[in-house]
Amino acid sequence: MSGELAIDLGSSITRVADGAGTILLEEPTIAAIDADSGRLLAFGRDVVGLGARSAGRIRVVHPVRNGKLVEVDLAETVISEALSRCGVGRLERRRGVTCTHIDQTAVQDRAIERALKQAGLRSVRAIEHPVAAAIGAGVAIEEAVGRMVVDVGGGTTDVALLALGGIVTSVGIDCGVDDVDAVIRTYLYREADLVVDASTATTLRQAAASVPVGVGARPIEIDGRDARTGAPARALVDPGEISVRVERALRTICEGAVNAISEAPPDLANDLLTTGVLLVGGGAHLPGLDRRLARATGVPVHVPIDPARVAVLGAARSHEVIEHSLAFTVRSAG
Repeated sequence: MSGELAIDLGSSITRVADGAGTILLEEPTIAAIDADSGRLLAFGRDVVGLGARSAGRIRVVHPVRNGKLVEVDLAETVISEALSRCGVGRLERRRGVTCTHIDQTAVQDRAIERALKQAGLRSVRAIEHPVAAAIGAGVAIEEAVGRMVVDVGGGTTDVALLALGGIVTSVGIDCGVDDVDAVIRTYLYREADLVVDASTATTLRQAAASVPVGVGARPIEIDGRDARTGAPARALVDPGEISVRVERALRTICEGAVNAISEAPPDLANDLLTTGVLLVGGGAHLPGLDRRLARATGVPVHVPIDPARVAVLGAARSHEVIEHSLAFTVRSAG
């Protein structure tokens, strides 16, 4: 393998791609560790299978929350495991580029850089999520035209207006897909006395995506645990009701996009009437988000093919754009 590795260490999913645009790894950002020794027992999908057999001394941990490292030492171990699965060893010392969030601080940048270097990378540079996503979607961001990206991730949303290869205005929002799933779980707890896991909430969210808000649909039977007795329980849930709750949770994202536009120079804001909004990230298909975003901003909304992967794929080929754009907003991770 040659060239840089692109790493998108997300709250929900970790992705690694090579310079050729091949996804080398795509795993949930979750780990199981031995509570006594801190030793990594499993990472990614393997943790799901481990959960049913785990004892009390096994702890399941999310090292990234809201786009930020919350357990740096564990993150280093997880990143080492992820790169190892991609065939990268400490002796190879390849270069890497990592996707960062709009409101990420210099301290957080350095923590991620240290984790990646400890995992075996020789050098690390950083690129903002919206910029990487625009490149991955084939947007000509080096032009003197205003273009907006709304990147909805697992724990955070990045909104940015781009022009001449740089970010003109931006808004970082601590709201993402995980927060929407939390709304669904809270609704089931309050309305049906049912406690469900994250995978069930995700299934309901996906089912609700095909149901317009306010339109009834065939109820879905789901399994969970009775909130009062703790016994296994089953309930019928209307996807239309889920759509209503989910749409309410999207207001913050839409308000962030409106704020970014309101702070932009008028000529660039007017460009959006033609270029529209690029909606990307794992939350691009949240039920009703594209319609609500279009109504809130008054401009068309476009969702690319495979919106969850465009950021890491754009980061992987960002060096091509750097060579042709003097104002490009790629920075050292340190």
